[in-house]
Amino acid sequence: MNMTIRKQRRAGFSFVEAIFTIAIIGIMSSIVVAAISNASRDAHRVMARQQQTAVQSALTAWVMAQMRVGNTAQHRGLESVRTEYNSKSSSQLRFNLLIPNPSSSDLNLRAGFLDQTTADHFAEYTTNANQLQTAALYNAQQYLTLPDWQIGDFPHVDLVNQ
Repeated sequence: MNMTIRKQRRAGFSFVEAIFTIAIIGIMSSIVVAAISNASRDAHRVMARQQQTAVQSALTAWVMAQMRVGNTAQHRGLESVRTEYNSKSSSQLRFNLLIPNPSSSDLNLRAGFLDQTTADHFAEYTTNANQLQTAALYNAQQYLTLPDWQIGDFPHVDLVNQ
């Protein structure tokens, strides 16, 4: 009979073993949740960097297009392009140089340097004229700025943490 009691006892968990098992599962699940949350934040930051790169590429294309005078072989000076860029008083006004302008006679400006969907996405999320936003930038707690174009430099897009 003593042997039967021991076999029954080995077949199940004790209360203390069950508590430890539940605690270990809880700790492991919290680690998994933290890892998933970090992955989500990292994904937003990667997308924010990609958006910065897209706007920078569009800005570079705008500068190159402004160096030509229409479809002629004439060129504008870099100083005059810089003056035009810096005459825009906010990041949002500078950003507007990059978006399609259907009423322009210049083919480059009519087509724009960013696609309309991207421009619309920025317009939807931007509420501050000096802080360009999108959903990814908002979730990454970052924004883009287009600071003044300094002499001896090239215009650039800054990714700023809030």
